[in-house]
Amino acid sequence: MRSLGFQHSKNDYSLFHKQQVSSIVLLALYVDDIVITGNNPTEITALKTCLDDKFKIKELGELSYFLSMEIIKVSNSLVLTQRKFALDLTKEFHYDTLSATPCRLGPSSKTSPTTDTLADASNYKTLVGKLNYLSNTRPKIAFAVQ
Repeated sequence: MRSLGFQHSKNDYSLFHKQQVSSIVLLALYVDDIVITGNNPTEITALKTCLDDKFKIKELGELSYFLSMEIIKVSNSLVLTQRKFALDLTKEFHYDTLSATPCRLGPSSKTSPTTDTLADASNYKTLVGKLNYLSNTRPKIAFAVQ
């Protein structure tokens, strides 16, 4: 990427950027998924051609999902959401049929392994990990998850 004029982001090693006077091209890379965007179609095409020559990439068209995040184009902007991820999570842990409450358990509530639906440590770890990932687009739940 450096030979093509791209630099690593200082905040995220999976993000590369190439900035010129009035244009920018961004490339996000995660394992075998790549997202390319920017305001210079010529640079984007050149990058795709170069990557295809070296790695035989497959163009999937307009971005709609990336890492369980849905990207919706609205007017002149993009909306990032994990709605489908959240719905799938509630179904996986059988919380899709429960009614909403401000707090599921009171401060003095006690649970036991026979009554707790998350008694299995691996299920609990899976749920917490997914809730932690969900907090990427839903910061209001970040404190409760942590």
